[in-house]
Amino acid sequence: MGRAWFKGLGHDGDRTLAEQILALAPALAECAGKRVLDLGCAEGLVSLEFAKAGAVRVLGIEREDDHFKVAQTLVFDGPCALKFKQWNLNNVNPDRPLHDYDIVLALGIIHKLTLPERGLRFAARSAKELLLLRSGRGSVNGIIYGKISRNSCDTAAVMREEGFKLEKTVDGPVGRDEPVGYWRRCG
Repeated sequence: MGRAWFKGLGHDGDRTLAEQILALAPALAECAGKRVLDLGCAEGLVSLEFAKAGAVRVLGIEREDDHFKVAQTLVFDGPCALKFKQWNLNNVNPDRPLHDYDIVLALGIIHKLTLPERGLRFAARSAKELLLLRSGRGSVNGIIYGKISRNSCDTAAVMREEGFKLEKTVDGPVGRDEPVGYWRRCG
């Protein structure tokens, strides 16, 4: 397996699940009865946490074959419909969002896309209520810079155009510059 996102599951990732979900506590507290879309779900552990917290449906999307295979092995014995789909988010069309999701997680994925603005618009248009955005380490002053391309996007401008307002920012683990922006749909 290539580099894993999480420590555990027999892999040497660069963070623990507890570190990853630290900034997600407010969203986990409000997800009961909601539908959650996890874009770039890695091994699926964050998706599983939302299922455990009471979401009625969770779909994790992952491109990397190794990560997807791990996610497919996760088992949740509860009322939530937890599923994973292998899909390259570079191929998303913002004009064809996934409409059935109350909460969308875009945690450290947008900056990895060839066209970050297209990915951010897709995520925003897929979220009925709330978009959680962790921009990635290459972001400066709200501008998301592509990790593999020179493309960038202005987070605040895109989110405002898509009908969202920044509700709050929740810090992640100490020593990591990984806050999560809670973007709430207006009206």
